[in-house]
Amino acid sequence: MQRKQIVNKLKSERTMAILEQNGNYSGKISNVVYKNYNGKIVVCHKQTTYRDAKAEGQVVYRVKMRNIQNIYASLKESLRGNFQDKTGRQTDYSRFQGVNMQKPAVYLNKKEVAIKAQIVAPYIVSFGTLPPIGYELRDNMLVTDISLGNLTITPDTTVSQLVLAIMKNNEGWELDDCLEFMIVRQMEGQTPTAKCSFAHLPLDKNNTAKLSDALIIYNANEVVLSSSAEGFLQMNASDNGGFAIIRKRMASKGLLTSTQELAVNNPLFDLYHSDQRKQKALDSYGVKRE
Repeated sequence: MQRKQIVNKLKSERTMAILEQNGNYSGKISNVVYKNYNGKIVVCHKQTTYRDAKAEGQVVYRVKMRNIQNIYASLKESLRGNFQDKTGRQTDYSRFQGVNMQKPAVYLNKKEVAIKAQIVAPYIVSFGTLPPIGYELRDNMLVTDISLGNLTITPDTTVSQLVLAIMKNNEGWELDDCLEFMIVRQMEGQTPTAKCSFAHLPLDKNNTAKLSDALIIYNANEVVLSSSAEGFLQMNASDNGGFAIIRKRMASKGLLTSTQELAVNNPLFDLYHSDQRKQKALDSYGVKRE
């Protein structure tokens, strides 16, 4: 039978499978689908059910993604190069979104999504292979596990003094490692937004400048370093928002980073992470109850 006759016969039988000139099939017959994949015929069942776009699980997933996307706009400058494990054409944006989809959800309603509301949440802001810096919020300070030994930071403390204290009292650090400090303030108002300031400090043992002068500041907010009563490096964290300190190192394979997330003190996050806000968000999208 000629190919044209075969095609006409298949069409008359209301099928969509076609016999190719090479003898392979493609298309579907009833609920069976034939596909040509790398020269091989793959047979699978036709999809007959589809996810409801307004099902609760679908909407929760999309709402969770929206705050991550919105807040990236305020963080993008500080996130450049922070994701060591990017592959191929992957961007900081896609990696930031990917690693934070498993973090606690922020429930924005439909209107808040439209006006680009931003809620500061405990998101991962760097991902890499360097040992992470441990820290916690305590008495309006972000207190780290970086020991300074006998060094007490004063307005006259130099970069060189800080570097020597870190190298002497902590294992695994190298000269010319870099510390990056992030402060992400929660700005309240008709539309809640985030404002990020960050500074980086190369650990240069030959730098005799004062710490306050050596910090390279971005935006208007000031990063202030000090030593805790127990002798550990700490940073000011008195505002509502999120705070992080990231360790970086330039190596032969590229920029290495530590994995860090924002330590958050933010009443708005507590509110928007609540079951009450989740319900309001779902209602705004006309969700079908599961």
